[in-house]
Amino acid sequence: MSYKSSVAALLLALSCFTVSAQNTAQPFPKFPGNGQAALAGRLTEYLKAYRNKNWAALYSLVSDTGKGGVNRRAFVAAMSAKHGRAGSGGMPDLLEFMPDRSDVSTDGTDIYGCAKATREGEAYTGIAVVHAVHEHETWTFTGWSFTEFPNLSCKLLSDPSWKPAGRMGWDQPMEEIRNANAPSKP
Repeated sequence: MSYKSSVAALLLALSCFTVSAQNTAQPFPKFPGNGQAALAGRLTEYLKAYRNKNWAALYSLVSDTGKGGVNRRAFVAAMSAKHGRAGSGGMPDLLEFMPDRSDVSTDGTDIYGCAKATREGEAYTGIAVVHAVHEHETWTFTGWSFTEFPNLSCKLLSDPSWKPAGRMGWDQPMEEIRNANAPSKP
């Protein structure tokens, strides 16, 4: 699928989701017009890189804070070591993310939605957050996480008053980078 068709598919899915939620939740209400399209497009790229384990492409989509000062080669090595195989360090592989709402703060934008991921062969679904930052004149991402464990049901997002229990901190590198030198679990 081409980049343009991927963006179009995400925007179509977002518009369908918004209609099905009776317009009570728009993923990016604080970003009018092209701001929404730019963020949606970059989010599509981020998800595609994660799903395909294209860590070199993901590097270009991660914020300066998320990278923690490592170069592309060290980033790719850390991500490869912590993802996708049994005993790899147990980091979940993000497969799908359907944005539902966002919360803008001084350090960026938390985008909440329904995510599907795998971790060492097990499938997980639940409410997740992706942290977006506007830097270097584009959108980048500091990371993602399920909001709680055990995972909250995505059905909770149908309630327009749903809010996460608390905000996550995004002021440090991604966990894979922080733990790059930690030994993998047996």
